[in-house]
Amino acid sequence: MLLSVDLASRRWRDNGIALLALEDDGVRVRLIAAESLGLRGTPEVEPFADALNALAEREGVRLMLLDGPQGWRAERSALEHLRVCEKETRCPGKTGLPGVVKPGTWRRMAEFSIALFDALDLRGWPRFSRDWAGERAAIESFPTHAWRMLGIPPIPGKSNAGDLAPWHAALAALGVRGVPTSASHDELQGVVAGLAGIALLRGGIAACDIRGLNPSKEGGYWREGVIASPRTGDPLFR
Repeated sequence: MLLSVDLASRRWRDNGIALLALEDDGVRVRLIAAESLGLRGTPEVEPFADALNALAEREGVRLMLLDGPQGWRAERSALEHLRVCEKETRCPGKTGLPGVVKPGTWRRMAEFSIALFDALDLRGWPRFSRDWAGERAAIESFPTHAWRMLGIPPIPGKSNAGDLAPWHAALAALGVRGVPTSASHDELQGVVAGLAGIALLRGGIAACDIRGLNPSKEGGYWREGVIASPRTGDPLFR
């Protein structure tokens, strides 16, 4: 079992939270509303970390995936404005040195996400790396890259997405079950990103697309990190 979150920092309802489990007939999904976890008001890191950790403990979750940055750019990186994983997956949001992001409007989201990774680490969910050997971990995801790696055109941004039926159908064709037709843009993004965790649990690091540099601590801040995505090389997703 794994937990995948399409992360949002301004409204709880914009967090697409999905539980995914590998079953005999494919991947079974259960969507979780933030409100059902007792999350109300303005999103805050500590209550979110507590709620996600409690949900994970209750459901027997082994991996937690979050669509948001886990660290800042390394000091000596040859890249000026972004992390290696962001360049390799073509992320629109760019995380530079501590406190520096592009576009500037993305700063709240970046700081919220990094702080959430920190809070989960303190609760027993360390950042995922290429050295992973099956232990519990918090993993950075990027749904747009996940769609691409599965050979499916990514969902456009919310304001331009329109009818989501093609992406519902694409997930069903991959063997993903239990996604209601009412699932939102955020929830579909959470589901597709979570397929990286299914690949990892099935086949380990080799079954997944891993981009970027292992996370490391530098100058009191977490830096870089890898983004994990599913790919069509896994038999489940062909």
